[in-house]
Amino acid sequence: MARILLINPNRYTEPPVPPLGLEYLAAALEGASHYCRLLDLTFAADTDADVRAAVDDCGPDLAGITVRNIDSAICHNNLFFLDEIAAVVELLDSLGVPVVAGGAGFSFAPEEIIQYLGARWGVDGPAEGVLPGLLDSLDNGDPPGAGSVLDGWSDPGWLAGDSSPARSSEGVDYERYLGEGAVGGFRTQTGCRGACPFCAEAGRKVVFRQPRAVVRELEAMAEGGVRKFHLCDSEFNQDLDYCHSLLAEMERARLGFDWALYMRTAPFDRELFRGLADTGASLVTLTYPSGAPDEPARAARAISLAKEYGVRVAVDYLCGFPGQTPDEVGRELDTLRRAEPDTVGVSNCIRLYSGTGVARKVMSDPRWRTGLLGEVDGNPGLLKPVFYCGIPLEELKGLVGSDPLFKIEGFERSSNYQRFSS
Repeated sequence: MARILLINPNRYTEPPVPPLGLEYLAAALEGASHYCRLLDLTFAADTDADVRAAVDDCGPDLAGITVRNIDSAICHNNLFFLDEIAAVVELLDSLGVPVVAGGAGFSFAPEEIIQYLGARWGVDGPAEGVLPGLLDSLDNGDPPGAGSVLDGWSDPGWLAGDSSPARSSEGVDYERYLGEGAVGGFRTQTGCRGACPFCAEAGRKVVFRQPRAVVRELEAMAEGGVRKFHLCDSEFNQDLDYCHSLLAEMERARLGFDWALYMRTAPFDRELFRGLADTGASLVTLTYPSGAPDEPARAARAISLAKEYGVRVAVDYLCGFPGQTPDEVGRELDTLRRAEPDTVGVSNCIRLYSGTGVARKVMSDPRWRTGLLGEVDGNPGLLKPVFYCGIPLEELKGLVGSDPLFKIEGFERSSNYQRFSS
């Protein structure tokens, strides 16, 4: 039996976010008969002291550290997180504890991030299927070579079981999180079938959890006092049949809590919105990348159905792609005005991630480089934040005008669910 210390280094608290991924991972490791301790540094007064104390207490063979985000992904007032995480890795190394890095943000640029952090190993994708094997290899004295990045997508089957993933929340102070404005999280699937050219998660294999396993988890969390949730899937409505099955299971359980979620503008149907309303979904954030010909009509129809069933809608509208004109953006904003969602967050700066379609287009064509903001040269993997702004801020302000429906993003650190709760 190997001993592992899982560390959440995320200190961003606007809003604070419980380390859901580590809770799932801890349960998977414990289920594989390894000793696991979860150290959450979100509210730590002295992170170094807490890390040292945890290492002294549990004597880990390995530390796993999560990279939830590389940075705050907003152009204005951007916060870069990797330096703070690298400091924790360096401390662990000085204490003789090898580190494996992973998490959603890590998978955006695994080779570059493992080098930046100085971690021994990394996991690209979900770790629950492959990390027990890494611990076994440590036990057997035959670990992979330093710098290896394990493919978490090679064994994501644990997700589809009726009892997995369970969830181990020991070490996570939910009372503190909820008191600081957080909500609970849960996941029904991993991966994304989308092909959005700006997104580093696009095209990932999708694995769905068993609906009954999701509901059992939610029942346990609700019994523990969590009454508000935000779904942590990339986008909920990737498969309508699955959505209908899950919502039916949630309806039967009569969970009686409030939840929010992200959705794409397609696919959807009336039954989806009815199910959302009947299970307590109070807010849908609709992802709306501008420029697709069918996007305005789909968004308007989705907003109409949501309103019919009493579900509030926030639209995340991303514009300013290479070649997009202010007139095109103006027409889409007019469509949203007519559809009358509850609010529209407008972003004109696109965070570039290495390997995405928009990053390749911008970086390979001198015509678009004038719209770049950030550290472009000497920045492998675009780890340091680089943005493309095809619509200047002042021009965007002119398109939005004084209409209170629209909020230009990047100047306030808050989420949609916080804005609706205030």
